[in-house]
Amino acid sequence: MILRIFTITLLAILAHLPAMAQSGGGNAQNSLLPDINPQDIEIRSEFKARFPGLRRQPILGFNPKPRVFRIDPDRMPFMESREDAVAGIEVTNLDRPRPPVRRILSTPLRRSGYIRAGIGSYITPEIEAYGFSQINEQSQLLGDLNFRASDGHLEDNLGSFRYMDASVNYVNKVNESLRFSVDVGGLYDFNKMIQPEGLAIQNIGITDKDYTGAGGTITLENIQNSLDGWRISVGGNAFSVDVNAGENSLTGEVNEQRYHASASKYWAGQRMYETFDITGGVEGGRYKSTGLETEQWINAKASLEYSRLLNFNMHISARGGVEYISDAFSEKIYIAPGLKLKHNLRDAVLLTANLYAKPEMQSVQEHHQYNRFLNFETQLRHSYKTGLDAEIAFQPIEGNRIFGGLSFNHIRDYAYYQRAEVISQNGGEFGFYDVNYGDANIFEIYAGITQQLVPEKFWFTAKLYGRSPSLSDGGDIPYEERLGLEGSLSYKPVKNLTISSWAEYVGPRADPNAMEDLNAFALINGGAEYQINERFGVYAKVLNILGQKYEIWNGYEERPFQVFGGLTIKL
Repeated sequence: MILRIFTITLLAILAHLPAMAQSGGGNAQNSLLPDINPQDIEIRSEFKARFPGLRRQPILGFNPKPRVFRIDPDRMPFMESREDAVAGIEVTNLDRPRPPVRRILSTPLRRSGYIRAGIGSYITPEIEAYGFSQINEQSQLLGDLNFRASDGHLEDNLGSFRYMDASVNYVNKVNESLRFSVDVGGLYDFNKMIQPEGLAIQNIGITDKDYTGAGGTITLENIQNSLDGWRISVGGNAFSVDVNAGENSLTGEVNEQRYHASASKYWAGQRMYETFDITGGVEGGRYKSTGLETEQWINAKASLEYSRLLNFNMHISARGGVEYISDAFSEKIYIAPGLKLKHNLRDAVLLTANLYAKPEMQSVQEHHQYNRFLNFETQLRHSYKTGLDAEIAFQPIEGNRIFGGLSFNHIRDYAYYQRAEVISQNGGEFGFYDVNYGDANIFEIYAGITQQLVPEKFWFTAKLYGRSPSLSDGGDIPYEERLGLEGSLSYKPVKNLTISSWAEYVGPRADPNAMEDLNAFALINGGAEYQINERFGVYAKVLNILGQKYEIWNGYEERPFQVFGGLTIKL
């Protein structure tokens, strides 16, 4: 009986072993079945089935020894980077196709050289030359030459002259923002001065006057962008004038040496379209004339300028500065303010105004190159100018502009020129010119037009002005006109031919050395240039077509009718 009961119990246990193994009731580590959530079962069809009431249940029907390998539950998932994702794609498939290039204006061919040389009547040669060389990607060299001369348009070769100046510029781009440049130049001018007859001074003949000068400037400039950067410049020059009028008191020379240094820093403000500019510098010189002691002058200055664009219509620029200036006659400290306004009244109407006050100093070189008949006894004195300029311009279409404006200046110690009176056998005679100083008021009103009626075919410009140049002690400023007109026009009937004309009218001018004013004169000039090919061209021009006899400075008649012709070479 006992044996029978044991046998039945053993058979029942053996019958329940497979069910226990599949139910996972034992140790889960010994199970060969995959740990699958029934919720993850995918029905291969057009949808995914969900069974909310189904819980984890044993899955029947598996091979007791399946080839299922357990995956580490702590594994790191495979995440593909962007670089890995596109590693196998061709580069051409990644870029957006570039749009077609639209060219409105073609870039002109940059020439490495330009020479224009010709000769006119009275043996008057002229040369204009320009050269450019790209040394490497960082450096370039530029140079230019200007030369004009005449063998004399009056009797006995009087009125002959020679003007020659040349300069060389070297630029080196140190890095993306820093640029270094050196400018050097020189000049050599010659002029025959007509001496009036009858002077009591002995041994006087035709006076020769020579100009010689040379100078240079070194500049270091750092440009971060158009609104941020700084600039440092230093340089100087030497200039001499030699007057040879024989063995008498009219013969002598004057020598001048000048120097200058400046530094500026500009940057953008906190507001949009707001900039600041702070500048400081010093310039000075020394000069010595025959029979006179050496004189010196100096001008030190500092200023701060603020600019801002308001409402996209008005641009305002305010400057405040202080300057110390000293010369042989005085030394003073000046306030140098300035205010500029530009206002777009409408799309085609622009109003500008400029109010300023500043001291000025003209050098010996500037005086002698402006009036080539000065004597060697030149003395320098600074001036102080206060003024107001205003202009309105109307531009209906591109390339066409109508404008008008006025200006008023009060200048203390204004420099003007007058012939010096010398002792003569016949009484009153006048020699060379002196530099004089006096307080002056100059009022001017003007109107003009610039038109390009047919683009790149026909264009012209003209300006008419009236002036009131007067000295505070009475009378007009000598040799300054009250009325004037200047204009030019150009016409291209064909691509390679340009016909041009330019004219100038200068009204009567006060002459304190004569009983009446100097006569007005009108100079009408014309010319034509034909470009044979890309490299060679020819030109011709006619000066003073009306053959006017005129004087810019009393006693020295200027050139009459002249014809020029020459060749143009573009390298």
